[in-house]
Amino acid sequence: MLLSVNRKFNLISRSDIQQVKTHHVGHCLAYGLNTFPKDCHIVDWGSGGGLPAIPIAILWPEAHVTAVDSNAKKTRSIDLFCRRLGISNCSTWQGRAHEWPGKLDYSVSRATAPLKDLWGWHERSSNEGTAGETEWSPGLICLKGGDMKAEIDHLHREHPSCEVETISLKEYFNDAYFETKSIVHVHL
Repeated sequence: MLLSVNRKFNLISRSDIQQVKTHHVGHCLAYGLNTFPKDCHIVDWGSGGGLPAIPIAILWPEAHVTAVDSNAKKTRSIDLFCRRLGISNCSTWQGRAHEWPGKLDYSVSRATAPLKDLWGWHERSSNEGTAGETEWSPGLICLKGGDMKAEIDHLHREHPSCEVETISLKEYFNDAYFETKSIVHVHL
């Protein structure tokens, strides 16, 4: 479905079509390194074609996922995917991330914006929460690539109370694409 709709709406880079299963959908499965609790609210900032919102909604059917994107064609595409796949725990909100009016427990993203911006959106909308032993701590969990030192330093300058954990994905995926990919988990 993603490839079919992508022909019209450019949801993912056309140069990476051959790798959609590993570089896009598979990348989102890295969220499965930990769990999300029942009834939590997860917001995907800049969801684009529904990644990682839709894989997360499938993996955690008792969580509520909101895919936020400013592009109406992209949110309509996500709505279409959810209808066709029978996913009832994922909804969309079309608008700018800093204007989103809801509350959340977790924020997720696939390299949408710098960490300081992502954390700002998260912090503004955050519920207070705690995590179980095998769950992600409430906060921002994003998929990033490359050297994260400058982004993490900038985040700490603006938000010194944040804790940042980086999990390299190269040991979990047998593909050179993941050599520089990581999960960055920001929480209080």
